[in-house]
Amino acid sequence: MVFKRRLYPEEIVVVEHIIDFVKIKHHRAEGHDYSHVLEVCRLSIEIAKKIKEPINPFVLTCGALLHDIGRINAPNGLFHGLDGAARANEILKAYIDDEKISREIQQVIIRHTPESMIPPSSPEQKVVFDADAIERLGFMGMVRGIMGKSGTMEEIIEDRVHKRLKDYSKLYYAVSRKMSKKAYKETIAVSKTLKKDLAKRASEIGEVTSYKLIKEES
Repeated sequence: MVFKRRLYPEEIVVVEHIIDFVKIKHHRAEGHDYSHVLEVCRLSIEIAKKIKEPINPFVLTCGALLHDIGRINAPNGLFHGLDGAARANEILKAYIDDEKISREIQQVIIRHTPESMIPPSSPEQKVVFDADAIERLGFMGMVRGIMGKSGTMEEIIEDRVHKRLKDYSKLYYAVSRKMSKKAYKETIAVSKTLKKDLAKRASEIGEVTSYKLIKEES
């Protein structure tokens, strides 16, 4: 265990309030639902237990629980890290007097996603970044990533495959890569299957648009 300390009783109360808030807000969120939030939190704790850097358990837990709050009612999520931090700031004001701790939690939210274009720097930020990336891998991660996306099926799948195959290489910790190796291999297998099926589908569509099927029947 490399947590700097255990959660204080008053911190546990805050975490419980955040859990209740997140559960309600993420209840019907497409792709980034309550189960995703809890899984990222679980993975964050698991990674934190296995790395050498000391981790503030309160900052880590709150940051993991609130990491996707910016996705709620957001049309595309491109600014969900930045928007999420602003939302979290208002939530945390009600429970935390320490502005430094509040800012640290907000930075976890901002930097957990590459879309913010501000890479993580603290151990807490890197851990949640890795946990979220791991949760995107594997069959379920691929399915979750497709949910709610707009565009043609080909465009969505090509985009998801391209991004998921990059996630593994971006992980900060060796333990994260070890934990997600099986899911990464599954991602490669799923990606190959999807690409093969897309190519087959494109070929079949081409046969229709070129009247090949009709000509063959004639």
